[in-house]
Amino acid sequence: MNFDWEFNHLGMMVENRDEILSFYQNIGVGVSVGPQPLMPFIEGEGEITFFKELDGEPISHKYKTGGPHNFNDGQSQIGNCQLEVYPMKPGPGMFISRYLEKKGDGINHIAFNTKDIDKDTNYFLDLGCELVFNVTTNGQTIENYIDTRLYGDLMISLRPPADEWEKSWRKNNESHPLVNNWKFLGLGICVNDLDVSAKYYSKLGFKKYSEIKERKEWRVNSQEFCVGGIVFELIQAQKRSIYSNSLEQRAEGVAELIFTVSDLQKEINSLAKKGTDTLIISKEKKMASIDTRHKANILIRLIEED
Repeated sequence: MNFDWEFNHLGMMVENRDEILSFYQNIGVGVSVGPQPLMPFIEGEGEITFFKELDGEPISHKYKTGGPHNFNDGQSQIGNCQLEVYPMKPGPGMFISRYLEKKGDGINHIAFNTKDIDKDTNYFLDLGCELVFNVTTNGQTIENYIDTRLYGDLMISLRPPADEWEKSWRKNNESHPLVNNWKFLGLGICVNDLDVSAKYYSKLGFKKYSEIKERKEWRVNSQEFCVGGIVFELIQAQKRSIYSNSLEQRAEGVAELIFTVSDLQKEINSLAKKGTDTLIISKEKKMASIDTRHKANILIRLIEED
């Protein structure tokens, strides 16, 4: 499968949106840039179909589109990465609420734009994945959530290509003077069994980006896959490591956001001025893990570009 995708955003489900947005901005990581716009902004009738529970029958909700923006989410702009922060109440309601009840705050999906959303959705359905969330405007699909949580506990969200309005909005956010000049590389995903998880992502058609390797300073074995230009690094801890809390608190799932930077030491010094600690620096001084786990249990890893 040739995934001709473009990265759109990461989705973080939380109980307190403002708390998370404030946290990232205060520690010098992300800048709050307001809610995500309606995409596409087309007048008509919209419909959302979703599973009420993690396992259950789907329900639908119809609404008028093209009106005032009243989404509940907020965006933290981290370099060229949009982090969608969406508040929900844990417990009964819909699958995201159950997710929060089970896992707590965290990243539960990554969104891509695709040129053929129906074709790519059917590809995953044919592999046995389920469609857990569908959004339409005037009968045309504008978003699908694919259940790819079996290993790594991360869903894939697919959207049609971004229009010029959305692209200009993105450029405006990235141009904010407080936004770091970081380039989003990918995700560090904690798994219990690296071999089994790697076979799963291979089955999904993700391109193997590396063989299994050991990162001694981090006390982990890992293997990288790639889709839509984004690296998925599957991480299995050898013993106690900085990823232990993530596995203990949230089991498998996204534990880390990975960015490339032009000057690693400069970024470390800048974050230190905000009181943000660096946990590990590689021997060659080209990679570091930043402690941003206080909210949502997500680390930041920075890698200096060659």
